[in-house]
Amino acid sequence: MRSRPGFTILILGLISALGSMAIHMLAPALPLVQRDLSASVAQAQLIITIYLFGLGGGQLLMGPLVDRWGRIKMLVTGLVLFVAGSLASAFAAGLEMLLAARALQAVGGAAGLVCSRALVADLFGSKGGAREQAKLMMVVLISPALAPLVGAYLASWGGWRLVFVILASIAVAAFILALRFLRPSRETSPPQREKSSLFSDLARLARNRSFVLSTCALAAGSSALYMFLASGAFLLEQRFGLDERSAGLCFLLVAAAGIIGTRLVQVIERRKDSMVSGSMLLLTGSLLLLLTAFAGITGPLVVTLCMMVLGLGAGVVGPSAIHNAVSAEIGLAGTGASIAGSVQMLVSGAATIPLGWLGPITATKLGLVLSVATSLSLTAAVFRARYARFAAPQADAK
Repeated sequence: MRSRPGFTILILGLISALGSMAIHMLAPALPLVQRDLSASVAQAQLIITIYLFGLGGGQLLMGPLVDRWGRIKMLVTGLVLFVAGSLASAFAAGLEMLLAARALQAVGGAAGLVCSRALVADLFGSKGGAREQAKLMMVVLISPALAPLVGAYLASWGGWRLVFVILASIAVAAFILALRFLRPSRETSPPQREKSSLFSDLARLARNRSFVLSTCALAAGSSALYMFLASGAFLLEQRFGLDERSAGLCFLLVAAAGIIGTRLVQVIERRKDSMVSGSMLLLTGSLLLLLTAFAGITGPLVVTLCMMVLGLGAGVVGPSAIHNAVSAEIGLAGTGASIAGSVQMLVSGAATIPLGWLGPITATKLGLVLSVATSLSLTAAVFRARYARFAAPQADAK
């Protein structure tokens, strides 16, 4: 890469952030979309669900292409798709058209996620990988931390369609930066290895316990965060009476806690397993929400504080699990990133569907489903940590 490492991380962070900004900026405006398109709450939540499915399926598609065709080529292609999907969403005449445009937008966002994670793995290797993935995630979370508040102001001022216009504009700026500063080099070109089929690559990853358990922890923990994003606006605005801007501020605080979590990864790794520690925070936030709801102690402040603990855990788990997944098999960084990201988003998307079936969302219902998801995340993280301790002496012996 021609640019300095720090600037490279900033560019890759902006590109990666597009994938999540398309969720965070729209989340506070979902009730507006519901009213404007005469949709039900469950149908409005599909705007998040379909995007998550597209983000997951897109990563599954992009991973092998990134390893075979090159990081930069697929990254630029993804940005073009994201711009097209954003503009199509802005001019969607109905819910069906909006959902189709969101799927296209998500595929473009998926390419950015996979390419950015693979490029970081290429550049910094195994020694600094987790630290640099944490830096990347911190950059990724800065924009989405502000995105809910920005999205809320844009929606209240110019309508929810303006959100998509701004997303398209940001993607165009990222496209220009990518063409100007990102260049393939020996370190960031796809690794030279014997060509293998996608099925053999998948089989290698499926046999790798570290990859499987890290991916499970990532997916379960991520699903908890996205369940809050899909339902939080309806809980905060329709049940607690907040306006879009106040709800956007609550989302911002949760995302800010996630940023703090990414800064704790390096500190935690010195003494403990960061994925286990992060999963424990995820479960703590979920149980706090459930217990306070059972005790009748509820409201926007209580919900936000509990979700900040969950966001803190998500910030710790994310980079740790991603690093473990992309570095599990040598030569499969791109495929590993795509599979892990794909499972993460597909599971998260599937997890948001039952929320529409539960009827009016309450703090008790949300706390219950979050507790189940985060318990699964902690279980996978603990098993992965035990496997890592068992496998390390065997590797040293060889």
